[in-house]
Amino acid sequence: MPSPPVLLQARQLTLRAGSRALLQGLDWRVQAGEFWCVLGRNGIGKSTLLHAVAGLHPFEGEVLLQGQALSAFSPLQLALRRGLVLQHQQDAFSLPVLEAVMAGRFAHGDGWGGPGAHLGLAREALEQVGLGHLGTQDVLRLSGGERQRVALATLLVQSPALYLLDEPTSHQDIAAQLQVMQLLQGLAQQGKAVVTSCHDINLARRFASHILLLDGTSANAGNVETVMQPALLGAAFGCRFDQLESPHGVVFVAG
Repeated sequence: MPSPPVLLQARQLTLRAGSRALLQGLDWRVQAGEFWCVLGRNGIGKSTLLHAVAGLHPFEGEVLLQGQALSAFSPLQLALRRGLVLQHQQDAFSLPVLEAVMAGRFAHGDGWGGPGAHLGLAREALEQVGLGHLGTQDVLRLSGGERQRVALATLLVQSPALYLLDEPTSHQDIAAQLQVMQLLQGLAQQGKAVVTSCHDINLARRFASHILLLDGTSANAGNVETVMQPALLGAAFGCRFDQLESPHGVVFVAG
């Protein structure tokens, strides 16, 4: 049986914030069907990494999308292949939620004013993120967590092969966090590739298939069982972790 295609590849990727090196010489591959969580301390470079592989931040080394350099694609072609949800959403004007979600169809040539069938896609996406009742609400009146889920619904409508999400659970209550992570896990199981930064290591342990653990300028990458070990987590976060069993599998407690 052939291996799933590699949708994202970094070769000797180096990231900087001014004169400070965030990451040096990262070799990393993301295949279709994988759900990666990027873990690490605040300021370690998780958001910068996502922005870089999306083509929105300068880097040294190579980033390949479906085997080609990012520069080989036009902005429209990139939007059909990868999508990014930022950690914070900024809205400049009032807009009904349903129309905001429809913006995800622009890359397909049928954004606002498109066929009614695509409004159905937007409604379905809102249902998937638990906001089907807010289609006519003004985006400026949403809470931070609701606005974040609207951004996720927009990405669902965009439907790229590679989903990139910066802290998609950061503004969510516990039930919404579970819903978001289950949705992302389901996308990977359907053949998409998903990469998300995350602060909750137990959510990552429960739902992700792979972990990229950033530790200063280096990184550990691999499947969950290999990377999520107390010693590696302790070195990355600077504290001790105890590993416990729960009805949902292994959980980590900081000590």
